[in-house]
Amino acid sequence: MKMNRIGTMRMVENRMVDPQALAVHYGVPQQLADRKKTEKAAYAETERRLYAMRALRARVEDAREELAELEGLGVEALREHSASLVRVLRPGMRLDPEEVHTMQLAMLRGRLAADERELKRMNIALSFISDDPYYLTVEARYLRGVGDYDIAERLNCDPSTVRRNRIRLVRMLALRLYGMGGGACGSSF
Repeated sequence: MKMNRIGTMRMVENRMVDPQALAVHYGVPQQLADRKKTEKAAYAETERRLYAMRALRARVEDAREELAELEGLGVEALREHSASLVRVLRPGMRLDPEEVHTMQLAMLRGRLAADERELKRMNIALSFISDDPYYLTVEARYLRGVGDYDIAERLNCDPSTVRRNRIRLVRMLALRLYGMGGGACGSSF
């Protein structure tokens, strides 16, 4: 295999092998490539958080019920909630039942607060795009699990229009949540 150096490009048997050298040679700055990766990651993370909202709402409801039960029953709740003791007790720990109950309540309150904080952040971000005529595409897809064809039927448009506008809105959410990911929609608001 013979290697030649021509400018900043490395070539092996007349084939370009170095993507960074290609980017430099063709005028694609490294910052632009990095920004695209960052925008893509922000978009993917925003989608992940949107999909998680439905399960998170159910988890918050369950945690509130469990907290009310633990507070109501006191130390007696330890018998009924033995599965959650596994998370509290570690090998070698010697705690009396009151300490275990207090620790269990503190862990549950902390988890509940974190979940509620995430829901609040996502609801605030969703309110940022709620005035858009295609807001339903985001709500139906991520929060209710409805497919693009069903959403398109409801909005009387093509499924590609649904996808295009959902992507635009998720990019706006990514911009709101992470300060990046605006991409093409960055100039639209």
